[in-house]
Amino acid sequence: MNSIESIGENIRILRLKNGLSQEQLALNAGVNTSYIGQIERGEKNPTIKTLDKVSEALGIALIDLLLFVDSKGGGSTTLCNQSSAVLTPDQIKQCLLEVLIDNTNMIVDKQKSLNIKEE
Repeated sequence: MNSIESIGENIRILRLKNGLSQEQLALNAGVNTSYIGQIERGEKNPTIKTLDKVSEALGIALIDLLLFVDSKGGGSTTLCNQSSAVLTPDQIKQCLLEVLIDNTNMIVDKQKSLNIKEE
């Protein structure tokens, strides 16, 4: 599971824990309902601004979306393999950079597979 998929899964888990439907979350965050579904499935790469809106609608800090959430109610660990939930600004930047790199790699891989199919 890449970082984009992990963030989407976290949004889904946190949404369900808050007893919200995708429609309710989308309305509270001011985004399209289908977009929430696409984010949750890891099909779309949301902007930081969108993630901020979603985190606010979920009543959590933006950084909490960068944590692996155990759907069984256990603990969480950061995407960046940090052992602490308290991250410095530089660690947050590093996490965001890793998400961007993962997304770039995902796009490049998808473009390569499309190019191969065209040949």
